[in-house]
Amino acid sequence: MSRGTASLLATAALSLSTPVTTAFAETAKAPLTLHAGAPSRVVDLSASADLAGSSPSLASFVPPGDFDPSFGAGGIALYELSGATLGTDSVLVQPDDRIVVTGSFRTNTGCGVYAARYNADGTVDTTFAGGMGLVTTTLASGLCNASSARGALQPDGKIVIASTRDQGAATDFALVRYTASGAPDTTFGSGGLVIYNYVMFDHAIDVAIQPDGRILLAGSSSNNTNLDFVVARFTSTGALDSTFGVGGRATYDFPSGRNDSMTDMALQPDGKVLAVGLTYAIGASPDFGLVRFTASGALDSSFGGGGALKIDVFGSTDQAMAVAVQTDGKILVGGNAYYPSGSQYYMALLRLNANGTAFDSTFNGNGQAYLSFGPTNNIISRLAVQADGKIVAGGHTSLTSRGNNYDAALLRFLPTGPLDSSFAGGGGFMYEGFVDSHDLTGGLGFQSDGKLIAGGLSDKYIRLSRHGN
Repeated sequence: MSRGTASLLATAALSLSTPVTTAFAETAKAPLTLHAGAPSRVVDLSASADLAGSSPSLASFVPPGDFDPSFGAGGIALYELSGATLGTDSVLVQPDDRIVVTGSFRTNTGCGVYAARYNADGTVDTTFAGGMGLVTTTLASGLCNASSARGALQPDGKIVIASTRDQGAATDFALVRYTASGAPDTTFGSGGLVIYNYVMFDHAIDVAIQPDGRILLAGSSSNNTNLDFVVARFTSTGALDSTFGVGGRATYDFPSGRNDSMTDMALQPDGKVLAVGLTYAIGASPDFGLVRFTASGALDSSFGGGGALKIDVFGSTDQAMAVAVQTDGKILVGGNAYYPSGSQYYMALLRLNANGTAFDSTFNGNGQAYLSFGPTNNIISRLAVQADGKIVAGGHTSLTSRGNNYDAALLRFLPTGPLDSSFAGGGGFMYEGFVDSHDLTGGLGFQSDGKLIAGGLSDKYIRLSRHGN
């Protein structure tokens, strides 16, 4: 596979905000709870194709799901950041088909976030970040933890990243913005950086850009008693937007759980904000938790039960990791669920009606799809909906034959729920960046010709691959 190496660049100084002392989280009436029960059927993918890049050919047509040989080496490109341990969290495709990857880094001197840009064919874009192709911002020095660093593209090409400043004690939300050319944006916060301390422990998980340029940061916060969902809104210059929610924040505490951990967010076309994650009480198994806020940051009473929804899949451990909203308003939630009778975690993809009150029975007959690559751990961590309504899911699975290393996985579903048999592997497959690497999926995007870009991590390398549509 092709590999590139980039050096780390130190940028920006920290800008601290004043801690918030107002009420922590809003608790509504008991949320609606849906129960899925035992799986009526599970799709076994253990005999599906196990791919690791394709042999180059002169063919211009790439079958759906197959690795595109004109991208990287055999369809996969690997890049290393010298001296750093990486996380790869977002794949953002620009209108010109160049690819921006965002994630976290950790070195022996500090932790922070990075943005890297690649040409449409997977080579490093040397016009970005002064010829380096990659720019970094250090959030904490010394002993620290690298946190999720998802990004979003503004219409003007600027890149916004939401992450966490984690120095092993109290943690803070962080927003970083780079210009379209890969420099810290000095018009944003202090030198391109905003640090926001809401309560004692703040952990960012996602970011979205509204049409008016305001920025939504989503995550979880804890006052050392409860961990709750939080969405904060900032102006285009990085100031907390006091017109959103209460003092700039929309919060939710599930009544039945002391630990509510957000994992993904979707900004709907109508401006509503859909948050998904885990909710559980101490000593209990987690369930899927969904909350929807209005465009102004209030709980959306038309969703679920008073704005919130819990889904208990198999009566055991359920982890919601990804959410997507279709053009018809129906809601897709992906993750995994432990089925005690089968003694394994299944990949889970659920579809709900637009108001979150029931499973959508037009999807796979009961609104649910469960899949397994093998009797270990299977999870969906990313979702994307194609223009034709087909649903692409990325995730990973671990196999004992690979020393329990995680292998990346890609799947595609028809709009009605079954796997798309025209997609590689009969609808899904697993793959590695290189032999015996630890592979995760960290983002999905589409280029203008419909080809799929999948990003993630292979061992310590940024991994990009391109697949036929």
